[in-house]
Amino acid sequence: DEQLDRYEMYRRSAFSKVAIKRLMHSITGTVPSSNVVIAMAGIAKVFVGEIIEEALEVQHQENNNEHKSTTPLEPKHLREAYRRINHQYHCPQRKTWKSKRKSRF
Repeated sequence: DEQLDRYEMYRRSAFSKVAIKRLMHSITGTVPSSNVVIAMAGIAKVFVGEIIEEALEVQHQENNNEHKSTTPLEPKHLREAYRRINHQYHCPQRKTWKSKRKSRF
């Protein structure tokens, strides 16, 4: 039941196309087409969904495999989930582009 609720919330969620377009423009210097923006928003949504699922697994392991956690995810769960996914998929480190903002991970 809880997983179904999470799935429904996932289905309803979306990244702002304007924000994705602005971000892509700031990185590439060109204005992306609407199809590219839609694709990137979808990829971002899947990536965030994977991070959240892995963070829930991290939290579950941290709580000694108790069945249900009543506490919210913490930044440490998200950082560990990001690290695991990076390691699992052998994601290359981004060295060519640096954001003006400090990374949250």
